[in-house]
Amino acid sequence: MSVPTSAVVVPDLLRHRTGLMPEQEAINVRGKTAITYRDWDRRSNAVARAVLDRLGGTGRGARVALLFGGDDWIDYAVAYLGVLKAGATAVHVNDTMPAVELRRRFDQCAVAGVIRGAALPPWRDDAGRWSVVVADLDQGDTGDIDTGVTPDDISDILYTSGTTGPAKPFTNPHGNLTYGRGSAALGQLVDPAPLLAPMPLGTTSSATTVAVLATTTPSPLIVCSPDDPEEIARLLATNGCATLILTPWTAIRLAAIRPQDRYDLSSVKTIGNASAIMPPRIARDLLAAMPNATIANAYAQSEAVPAIILGNVDPDRPMWLGRPGRGTEMRVVDPQGEPLPPGELGEVWLRCEAPKRLYLDQALNARVHAGGWTRTRDLGRATADGELFLFDRMTDVITTDGKLVSSLEVEAALYDHPSVREATVLALPDPEHGEVVAAVVAADPALDDATLAAFLAQRLEPHQVPARIHRLDALPRGGTGKVLKYQLRQRFGG
Repeated sequence: MSVPTSAVVVPDLLRHRTGLMPEQEAINVRGKTAITYRDWDRRSNAVARAVLDRLGGTGRGARVALLFGGDDWIDYAVAYLGVLKAGATAVHVNDTMPAVELRRRFDQCAVAGVIRGAALPPWRDDAGRWSVVVADLDQGDTGDIDTGVTPDDISDILYTSGTTGPAKPFTNPHGNLTYGRGSAALGQLVDPAPLLAPMPLGTTSSATTVAVLATTTPSPLIVCSPDDPEEIARLLATNGCATLILTPWTAIRLAAIRPQDRYDLSSVKTIGNASAIMPPRIARDLLAAMPNATIANAYAQSEAVPAIILGNVDPDRPMWLGRPGRGTEMRVVDPQGEPLPPGELGEVWLRCEAPKRLYLDQALNARVHAGGWTRTRDLGRATADGELFLFDRMTDVITTDGKLVSSLEVEAALYDHPSVREATVLALPDPEHGEVVAAVVAADPALDDATLAAFLAQRLEPHQVPARIHRLDALPRGGTGKVLKYQLRQRFGG
């Protein structure tokens, strides 16, 4: 069933919610500070007018960076909607990024100015960009403002996770965010009890949290850092949260502290997993900690959103992703782009009718998009009734002695060992086998390599068992918690 692209833009979502419930909290930060829909709407109107003044009266085509960090969610939300109401495009960054990376993104996106967190120093570079805090902008007329923004106008420039190299920028139209008046991935989140979203500021995740979660779900939204699992558990329990949205890396850290030993988490009904597959042991541990919950999985590629595959995580079928969401079409194709019969391994393609996210690099667009379809660069198998089973990222598949190995399947087996805290698997070159399976783990020192290899041999085929095991205290990760495999390949001989 098709879901038509909405005619509304992101500020319309906020205005609509403000009209329905002006005094309800829109965003609550760790139970300490909050903003109502009315105040969010009014303050962002004032910011929009001030941004327009700084942009010379027109926002269309202009790009404004949002540089925030820590708990500064409210000013971030006010600045974000202010930029969008001005008709400009938001570029999301945060204070954990090195100055050289910030400068790269600002130059790449031709950023005109920077709105920053109140605790951060002014941004200075030789490009003449202005740098202000929200208090500098939030002072004028708070009445409604209409700059004629359309669904095809660009709301954001977002960046990929950077797991295979430097993060790449892509545009995000308003109509992509408002498709079906919210993300298809959130269609099952309808419980009116509080929703907890532990997400990092200045990322694709925080943009979705503010522009979609805060404006479309019926649940009061609580936000916090993903880096403090104890606080996540406490907030779930004290607020009686029914929904928890997290990434696998947050799930790994939360499961590791056994929150059920100190908190009653029986209120949680839905755990929303995004960004990557959750290891089966972690899924089982979370379900043990939250006995009334199911784990809802949302699979998509950044460039294909809101085309999405939805299903509930089943630890006994870890590679099962579910079926296409409403408005999403899926096919599995051969290298020539021809559809494959059910059960055959091929590349997963997705599409929907929403305005597309496009890379700033046009050559990259030509490689990723084809005839309305988005090539996910993931390998999988489809069943006759439309279920999708993931195999691996094409860049992560390992070919050893002519046999394909899924790094995800080997990672799942590694996480099955209780002494393994973190794990990833990658291909390393080998003169005899072409490539070999290499594991990089953070684990209890008492677990020696031979014992771990024997453990894996009981769960994997011989060609899947890692030929090399490397140890680190912690794996390198990007802003959303994904492992930066390209750094490990460089370090260990890839």
